[in-house]
Amino acid sequence: MSLSGSFNRNVALSGSKQAGVGLLLGEQKDSNVVLVKQVVPRGPADRTGRIKVGDQILRVNQNDCVGMPVSSMRDLIKGEMGSTVRMTFRSETTGEV
Repeated sequence: MSLSGSFNRNVALSGSKQAGVGLLLGEQKDSNVVLVKQVVPRGPADRTGRIKVGDQILRVNQNDCVGMPVSSMRDLIKGEMGSTVRMTFRSETTGEV
């Protein structure tokens, strides 16, 4: 998947007492894309107000995640309390990156 010609929407999510960022993930059938299946209410991702169900996850920190299994991506997203994870999404509704 090429990102050329697009602009990035990077969202920095600060960890809380939880190890993750407050997203439930799933794989889209017939593609190599991981989607946001649920945004946990009041979690770090929800507090940004920018991440929606159906958004595709393209990068986590400096890692290209296209074709990556959900289990591997979860390991990249988890972190120490107070750490920051930088993620790049493509909106399901607008196609915006």
